[in-house]
Amino acid sequence: MKKIFLYIAGIVLLASCDKKEVVKLNFDVKTDKQEYKLGDSVKFILSGNPDQVVFYSGENGHKYDYKSRTEAESNEITLEFATNRRYGSDVDQPQSFRVFASQKFNGIYSEENVKEASEWTEITSAFTLSAIMGNDNYTPSGAKNLLDLSSLGLNIDKTKPIYFAFKYKGTTGTTQPRWWVNKFDVKMKTSDGEVLTVTTIGDAGWKNVKFGNSPVLWTFNSDNTVKFQGGGAAVGSNEVWAVTKAIKLTSVTPDAGKPLKNMTTKLDGYSYYFSKPGTYKVTFDAFNVNIYGESRTVKSIEVKINP
Repeated sequence: MKKIFLYIAGIVLLASCDKKEVVKLNFDVKTDKQEYKLGDSVKFILSGNPDQVVFYSGENGHKYDYKSRTEAESNEITLEFATNRRYGSDVDQPQSFRVFASQKFNGIYSEENVKEASEWTEITSAFTLSAIMGNDNYTPSGAKNLLDLSSLGLNIDKTKPIYFAFKYKGTTGTTQPRWWVNKFDVKMKTSDGEVLTVTTIGDAGWKNVKFGNSPVLWTFNSDNTVKFQGGGAAVGSNEVWAVTKAIKLTSVTPDAGKPLKNMTTKLDGYSYYFSKPGTYKVTFDAFNVNIYGESRTVKSIEVKINP
């Protein structure tokens, strides 16, 4: 019996000696002074033994408090785009480029389901479009608050997704204009004045919807341009819509931090330049983590940048 007891005790002792735990974190941060001038290098002095450190500058898009935020409230949600037009004329090809929005479209990208009269609101008149110009010249549309376009019939429900569309219409017999778009930004301004991007031209998920036998389609390019080439007088008539994916107007990208170190690197300090004057809540998220657990410390420090 005594031998059995000693054997079991030995096993327990070996198990306890083999037990692995995450190393308890000891971490702190300070700056070399309280205030800085714009253009100065802000020097953060780090101490402790973290395996990982992530830096949040406190600037827009990089705030620790918003690292998990996916939605935000706003009463100012703007649309802005930029267009370039060449060829054709308004006399021969009137209203060749139009802009629409809808919260009624069912998301089926077909001629039968893009019901202009009953489901789409034209908002072209709220924006400035390009005159005929050279390849490299784009005309800004101006940023318009979508919530202010009720006079055009657009009554936004912020709880519902919205679709946007560019409608191209050209008639055979005369030169059909070419329309290019190199910017399409939907942004929101939060109650604390922060401007956040809801979607951009490259993230809008454009799809073609062709009406009838239209021979030309919109192209969605890797250089973040949306283009309709039009064509000469002999080209057949075109009616083609470029329609976005469903866009949730209150959806935002979580704020991002910058990883500064991992287990294989050593870091005793970090320098950073702020681009604008202001008072920033800078945060360092430091942690040790492995399969046995996690030890984490979040340290925030206020930094004032004078003009």
